[in-house]
Amino acid sequence: MIKQMEIDGIPVTVIRKSIKSLNLYVKAPDGQVRVSAPVRTSDQTVCAFVRTHMNWIIKQQELVRARHIPRRYENGEQIPVFGVPYLLVVHTSETRRDYGVRQEGNNLMLTASAQSTCEQREKLLHRWQRAQLYEVVNNLLAHWAPRMHVQVREWHIKRMKTRWGTCNYNAHRIWLNLALAEQPLVCVEYVVVHELCHLLEASHSERFWNLMTKFMPDWSQRRARLNQKKKAK
Repeated sequence: MIKQMEIDGIPVTVIRKSIKSLNLYVKAPDGQVRVSAPVRTSDQTVCAFVRTHMNWIIKQQELVRARHIPRRYENGEQIPVFGVPYLLVVHTSETRRDYGVRQEGNNLMLTASAQSTCEQREKLLHRWQRAQLYEVVNNLLAHWAPRMHVQVREWHIKRMKTRWGTCNYNAHRIWLNLALAEQPLVCVEYVVVHELCHLLEASHSERFWNLMTKFMPDWSQRRARLNQKKKAK
């Protein structure tokens, strides 16, 4: 059951479902506030929970919105590489073979045409990010798939708007969001294990979460870091 509320001037989406505790999220890209609550939780309890974490909400909204300012891929912008901020340094060249991105110390050196558009520079960065993420995920799959006794027939990377990953249970196929290249490695690992668990259990059933706890006991902390979630204590 979904309900829209306004608490101290902040719109809040409340989703009541079969869970045991209240969970608070600040969602990208606009800082939308969402609360997951046990079915019988009263509106008063939800309001009190949100007000208790109001300072945290405001801080997270500022961080989320700052991260989602449209990029121009120009000198001085910060680009996270697996959670670590790097400074973008743009060089120009008219030789196409020079075009691309390389890591140099704490900088990402992007070389493009002097007439390049924002979209062309973005494409160069995404190509580099894809290569970095492919290497990381390939190593994670090599470690986790045998340990979990699952077989991944194929996996791919693509840009996704609303999911970090998705799994086709029947085809044993996994898709991962290119945006994971900017997330901390512990969060990337969480998503990989999450999708591998779906090869053992297609739904988010109790068995699924038991499997997550078995293979990755700290999965909830990793998910909270990935999704900027605050949980009731």
